[in-house]
Amino acid sequence: MKKALIFIVLLMLVKTSPLFACTGFVAGKNATADGSRIIARTEDLEGAKNKLFKVYPRKENKEALIFEDPSGFKIALPKISYKYTAICDADQGGGIYDAAGFNEYGLAMSATVSANPGASAQKYDPLVSGGISEASITTVVLPYAKTAREAVERTASIIDKYGSAEGNILFFADDKEIWYMEILSGHQYAAVKVPDDSYAVIPNHFLLGYVDVNSPDVIASRNLISLPQQKGFYEEYEGKFHVALTYADEIGDYERDRIWGGQNKLSPSKKVEHGQDVFSLWRKPDKKIGIKDVMELQRYRYEGTELDANVEDDIRPIGDPTSMECHILQLKPNLPKAVGGIIWLAMANAEHSVYLPFHGNINDTISSYKVDDGEFNPDSFYWTMRAINVFSALDREKFGKNIRKLWSSYEDKLIKEQYKKDKELTRTYQKSGAKAASEYATRIGNETASEIFEKAKKIYKELLTYMAADEGNKREEPFKPSFK
Repeated sequence: MKKALIFIVLLMLVKTSPLFACTGFVAGKNATADGSRIIARTEDLEGAKNKLFKVYPRKENKEALIFEDPSGFKIALPKISYKYTAICDADQGGGIYDAAGFNEYGLAMSATVSANPGASAQKYDPLVSGGISEASITTVVLPYAKTAREAVERTASIIDKYGSAEGNILFFADDKEIWYMEILSGHQYAAVKVPDDSYAVIPNHFLLGYVDVNSPDVIASRNLISLPQQKGFYEEYEGKFHVALTYADEIGDYERDRIWGGQNKLSPSKKVEHGQDVFSLWRKPDKKIGIKDVMELQRYRYEGTELDANVEDDIRPIGDPTSMECHILQLKPNLPKAVGGIIWLAMANAEHSVYLPFHGNINDTISSYKVDDGEFNPDSFYWTMRAINVFSALDREKFGKNIRKLWSSYEDKLIKEQYKKDKELTRTYQKSGAKAASEYATRIGNETASEIFEKAKKIYKELLTYMAADEGNKREEPFKPSFK
């Protein structure tokens, strides 16, 4: 009964959201404070949907496997699938949705940010029923590529052969480069290398401008330009072919809010206008971006601005309660390629959750990340963090302020400690090999996760007790966890 009541409260407090959600972020190595390459995303859909964090082992099958998802997409997979981490759905009736992770070759992937093709693009190159979609794209790409370019090429070849069921935006990264890809219609796509000196905040809208299809830094469908030219929906901007104006649906405030908020947060000197129809995808930050900056971006509700989402109801913030999880994949230059980098993972929405670090070469995760219950379960990392977020947001000053402050201090501590752990992991890898390094990474990641989960359960218990005792709303002192 207790679980059912809490689940009902969670559902009642979840704000409804359009089908297309998620906010993406990428940053080149010269745009970050420590030379890291970063790809990140808030996976937004609904506030009561459990996500798991797991590791799929390497598999070597005697014959190629036939993969089929619930939408009807069907493909023969290579005999060997590489080990990879993923943040998948608990309820997989509609698909796996592996979302993001690293594979054993250090390749990172996050997929996808959904986006709508425009009416003309859909008319002349319609989306394909049974084509590749977000539900399966990570599952059929990440375990079968060794580099970011190879992952883009595999994705492109799948679209060429099977078509795409959705408009989507994807991110791939390795130890040398980041690739940004837009799947624009049933068979058209464009992917570009991310500039080393730039970042991008990506809402649910195609943003690519001019692309040179003959450049080695571009991978595009054969008819990317010729199709719209022949069918009359080709668009230019400042005298050059413009991908987004040609293929994208009309941009609205649901998208504008986030790109306006993100670009003004990281590049305030640019003073980006909210109402414009064409946004620059790539921006240079006013100061180098740290990993904590990305965490705060994924929480950002435009506090203190004219679009403060805590004050105005009709604003689409980046930090939204519909986030099922938020991830940051950080590829550091000083880590071995086989390690890949670090997944900073916050379960549920990030506002009152905490980002925990896991190296890309881990072998397993703790049990609380693998509780597949569709209703509230106190043994689940997702459900515990989601409950803390829901109750904290009822009164951010009274209930949530000190929780957010506490988690922020833990993040600062973890970020500082991570440099030492990276060095020890690298030393272990060089001295004892990949297996020993994976065992070390798994142990330290699980120790941190176990410690923080126990603290989260204690916060949840204390917060509910405080709220129950404050039924008359008479307490003046805000809730404060009993530990530091």
